[in-house]
Amino acid sequence: MLKELENAARLPWLARRELRAWVGDHAASADLELITSELVTNALVHGGGAWVRLSLEAEEVGARSYWRVTVVDPGRSASVPMPRMPALGETSGRGLWLVDELTDGCWGTGTRAGERVVWALLPLMGRSKETGDVSGVGGSDGVAAVSGH
Repeated sequence: MLKELENAARLPWLARRELRAWVGDHAASADLELITSELVTNALVHGGGAWVRLSLEAEEVGARSYWRVTVVDPGRSASVPMPRMPALGETSGRGLWLVDELTDGCWGTGTRAGERVVWALLPLMGRSKETGDVSGVGGSDGVAAVSGH
């Protein structure tokens, strides 16, 4: 699935909507939506462009199954995405800390053809709502993508 999105300010919302359409009421959907929203917002704020490409794939790593969320932006900024320590009163600067916590540190960045790529892995079955522990069992689903500018 590929969509052209024209309103950069609405891309995080549109990305969450597409994600809900892709995974429905999956056990990991709430965490996937939060991770996706944070990565898309970060790409828009720091990526230097008015578009992002979003993909979601089921992936096996060893004996465990994960969702891989990937966000690509134009890569016009020289900065590398990394968590920072916001001041107490700041209203931003916590997104990558959330991503790091939800993925147990399984996320990263890179470049491809001059574009910046940020990805995150979340166990296919999501986190336990009671303990926050992750479990990674499950099958494989398809691939979907959305882009906008």
